[in-house]
Amino acid sequence: MRYTLLLATLLFSCPGFAQHFLTGKVLKRDSKEFLISVSIENKTQRRHDLSDERGTFRIQSSQGDVLIFSHVGYRSDTIVVDTSMQAGDYPVYMEPKAQMLRAVEVGSLSNYQLDSMARREEYSWVYDHGTPPRLERKRTGDGVGVSMNIFRNASREDQDREKLKKRLMREEEEHYIDFRYSREYVSRLTKLKGDSLQQFMMHFRPTYDYCRKAANVDILVYVNDSFKKFMKREEL
Repeated sequence: MRYTLLLATLLFSCPGFAQHFLTGKVLKRDSKEFLISVSIENKTQRRHDLSDERGTFRIQSSQGDVLIFSHVGYRSDTIVVDTSMQAGDYPVYMEPKAQMLRAVEVGSLSNYQLDSMARREEYSWVYDHGTPPRLERKRTGDGVGVSMNIFRNASREDQDREKLKKRLMREEEEHYIDFRYSREYVSRLTKLKGDSLQQFMMHFRPTYDYCRKAANVDILVYVNDSFKKFMKREEL
């Protein structure tokens, strides 16, 4: 037994068996804006990760591994890992896709559904329960969008995947609220702009449950009633 432990120690202390990680942040190109929930795939080792709320990521990788960074609305970025990248935090800058402005139609889910389907495909390694990928770390969150499957006696990676799924589902809730209660629609109804619009949007942001149940006319009435309250508060 003593010799077995000694052999294991020697093996894992060798450079060939040491685990190496690439760490860094994902940002929007030409800005300091962090990108949240960017999907990072190590194609070589079949490992995955998501950037956190600060844009930070950490994924096991070795020299020569191919990593793909993808995010809905942004061009995918592929890098080949070398040892210099692993010396410190490595920044990844992603470029937004050029998109034509689409008309806002409150209550029409066509645009929202397309984006939601794209997100579902991008994060299929989290949602699909075929052969689970190896995850790099624990995460927490709540959410909506896909039915939950909590496994009894689940493996650590299955548990980690469920926590990632909850976080993605919570973000899907926020995407839906943003669709039903968009800045463009609210501005068109209230004529608010700039900081005033931002304050209104934050203070009177509806809940996900309300947006799911509300008809188009309900959203319109909600915005108008909230605007009256907002103006009274501004007059005080």
